[in-house]
Amino acid sequence: MPTEKSVREVAELEEDFKTSQLVIAANYRGLSVNQMQGIRRAVRQSNSQFKITKNTLARIAADNAGRPWLKELMGGPIGFLTTEGDPAAAAKVLVNYIDDNKIEMTIIGGALEAEMLTQDRVIALAKLPSKEVLLAMLLGGMNRPITSLVMVMNGPVRALAIVLQRISELGASTAQADEAAAAPTPEASAETEEAPAAEAGVPEVDGPATETTEAGPDADEQKTE
Repeated sequence: MPTEKSVREVAELEEDFKTSQLVIAANYRGLSVNQMQGIRRAVRQSNSQFKITKNTLARIAADNAGRPWLKELMGGPIGFLTTEGDPAAAAKVLVNYIDDNKIEMTIIGGALEAEMLTQDRVIALAKLPSKEVLLAMLLGGMNRPITSLVMVMNGPVRALAIVLQRISELGASTAQADEAAAAPTPEASAETEEAPAAEAGVPEVDGPATETTEAGPDADEQKTE
């Protein structure tokens, strides 16, 4: 028979899993109470929370939330970061706090919506610019209606990353095209070299060409006759 506390924990974590685009699982083995409190205070800056519960209850919450793939992250003493804000900002706060304070906490992995993230991909997500910076880059590098930008900004962070990558590729392609346009083509070089040769040739004569006959003895005889 589940206790009232267990039922409440499952319900709270189920709601967190439902509403959070990003879930990060981290092994907290060996952390002190003060260190855990410090992590919880730090992640609140990004409108996030870090919660610890039994894996049995966490698995039930994942199933109830319709996100059973989260169970792949559950093994050992695991805590979960969930966020109602920018996923990149939430990952950045957690990763930076662990690094800056030399905390022995290991990030197991995560999930961005239905996409599973390895430890390396969680760290890569933490290195992405904030939404504000991405928006500024989008406005500077794209000529699209504002509605398109709003749709992109409302999407998951991976969509922003893809758009940013395409902007970078577009910029590189434009630069290469400019360089190609500025450089002389082989055909143009050949025409430049052949022009003086054409001018040095025999000039054309206007009007019909006249035939010339070679005078000889036969011609003199015709005149005499």
